[in-house]
Amino acid sequence: MPLPDPPIPTRTSLRSAIQLGVIFTALTFFVHLACSLWGTHLGYGYFRDEFYFLVCGRHLAWGYVDLPPLTALQARVAETLFGVSPTGIRLFSFLAGGVMVGLTGLLAWQLGGRRSVQMMAMAAILAAPVFLGTSSYLSMNSFEPCFWMGALFCLLRLAEGTASPRIWLLFGLLAGLGIENKHSTVFFLLAVLVGLILSPQRKILFSRWCAAGVGVLLLMALPNFIWQWANHFPTYQMLNSVAHSDKNVRLPPLSFLKEQVRILMFENAPIWIGGLVWLGFARAARPWRFVAFTYLAFLSMMMILHAKDYYLAPIYPVLFAAGAVAAGQLIRREWPFIALTVNFFVALCFFAGPIVLSILPPDRYSAYTAPFFTPNLARSEKFTSPLPEILSDRFGWPEMVEGFATRYNALPPAVRAHTAIFCGNYGEASAVNVLGPKYGLPTAISGHVNYFFWGWNGYTGESVLTLGNDARDYTNNYAEVVDLGPFDAPWIMDHEHHHYFWLRNRKRTYAAEWPAFKYWY
Repeated sequence: MPLPDPPIPTRTSLRSAIQLGVIFTALTFFVHLACSLWGTHLGYGYFRDEFYFLVCGRHLAWGYVDLPPLTALQARVAETLFGVSPTGIRLFSFLAGGVMVGLTGLLAWQLGGRRSVQMMAMAAILAAPVFLGTSSYLSMNSFEPCFWMGALFCLLRLAEGTASPRIWLLFGLLAGLGIENKHSTVFFLLAVLVGLILSPQRKILFSRWCAAGVGVLLLMALPNFIWQWANHFPTYQMLNSVAHSDKNVRLPPLSFLKEQVRILMFENAPIWIGGLVWLGFARAARPWRFVAFTYLAFLSMMMILHAKDYYLAPIYPVLFAAGAVAAGQLIRREWPFIALTVNFFVALCFFAGPIVLSILPPDRYSAYTAPFFTPNLARSEKFTSPLPEILSDRFGWPEMVEGFATRYNALPPAVRAHTAIFCGNYGEASAVNVLGPKYGLPTAISGHVNYFFWGWNGYTGESVLTLGNDARDYTNNYAEVVDLGPFDAPWIMDHEHHHYFWLRNRKRTYAAEWPAFKYWY
């Protein structure tokens, strides 16, 4: 005979939990805002992906080779409202980071945690380096935990029987937005389904409102699916290409688990691991047992697929909330939680923040972080850099574009009118297209990811400026290759030290050979 579910925990008022969450949301927002403004003062500029998202936002569509439409829309709205500045285009991501922290407190409330427990859970997740990093710039990853945890909050309420079945519609809306934000949401939803099927909470699936919620989800995801279908599923093609390349660092299972501890901060490990154990075994957590199965299913998927370590990150807020609640059930006094909250703010200021936020001058970064952090031990791709990628990739872009401008404007006017700027990757091309207009530069072209669909802009290849490594890479396709000198700048990614080349008289036009430029990697 199955054991009866434990009684629903006595909770503080929802209004009180929301108020506390709003305070932490605002605090998180202003931490990111201040660090971005300070970082701009120190010389940190746009992150590589931000340029690309801005350009995608200027070509609004229902999909792109490497992302669904929501981040491009976010970039477009941010640029329209706040202009083109590093801090301006990040404001929505700062807000998303704050909402994620606030949702962690709300999840702790839902699981039965009192105010001090909610505060500790939010302070701990705020200090987690992976969330600090992904919320510090315009990114798909900033909104991802908001959609996932919002959808999971609906399921927690349904599983314990305190919400109307109509909340499935909200679940479907949030899950659908999650898919339109980042395709990894599909794997999260599959893990949720596995978790529910393996737990007694599977009963909530057998409802017409569940079917309606799934219908909303599918309706939300449909536009991007149609775009993928019409374009022969380019995202799958790209992911398959990356999977059969050496681009990403592949971690064995134990190393992958170790990275989870590192990116969330070692000090946080007892909280989220304790939360997983509590959800999996505690009688008080029985109504939400499916969350433990969901995490284990999702972890297994990411290991099997050799995913990047941070792809698992958006599921952790619920484990932080559960761990804090478990501690609250063991310790009834308030002062330990207040002390831990203060401790996490100290860790934010002196450990996690300096590692991933633009707080330290780059020439002082290594000296400060060397005792506890080495940038290239933390990379998820093969590329190396003097600073962590999230910081190094904010340097060198203005200098690179100025180098193109100097060489472009030195050409005779008659030649300049037919000269293309061809870039090897979306970062270089997008930097030219965002920063180049003030120098009179033409729209850069590339075969990388969605630039392949945007085409060659009518250029023939008779005169091309580009960045590359070796003149011999171009001699088979161009009659003349002229080395115009090196590009270099401090703190840039190691693979971005290039030479400018002027390429003359392409042997076959771009129009004739454009399919060969397809570079989805």
